[in-house]
Formats: sequence, C-alpha cells, structure tokens
Amino acid sequence: MTEAGFLDELGAILDQPGPLARGQDLGAIETFDSLGILNIMALFDTLGLEVEPSRIAEAATTDDLLGIAGAKLQA
Repeated sequence: MTEAGFLDELGAILDQPGPLARGQDLGAIETFDSLGILNIMALFDTLGLEVEPSRIAEAATTDDLLGIAGAKLQA
C-alpha cells in the first residue's frame, strides 16, 4: 500500500469527505474516537502490523500514524 492509499483508507475509516493529508491534526476529527481507533487497528492489521490501541490513541497527526506503518508503506 502506498502512503496515499493509506491516507485514502484512513479518511474512509474516519468518515471524512476525502483523503486525509500528511500532518493533519487527528484531534480535530470527530470520529477519531474509540471506534475509529479499532478500525485503524484493522487497517494496520491489513499491513501485517499488530498495533496497540493506546499507541494509535496517542497519535496527534496523520504523520504519526504513517510513522507507525513505516516500512510497510511504499513512497
């Protein structure tokens, strides 16, 4: 999956009108809540990553989530 694809999926998971941008503030997204975090965990699972919910909850921006995905994403 590419970074752009990840941001597309993340936008869909968080019920946003379009893809999210790099550096976007997750705190400003109403659906970045416990259900959103569970859905983001499932997205990481599709990348073969097991991520603790607390780590996702601590993310402040989309860049933080991209950092967790790390090498699993293509540029």
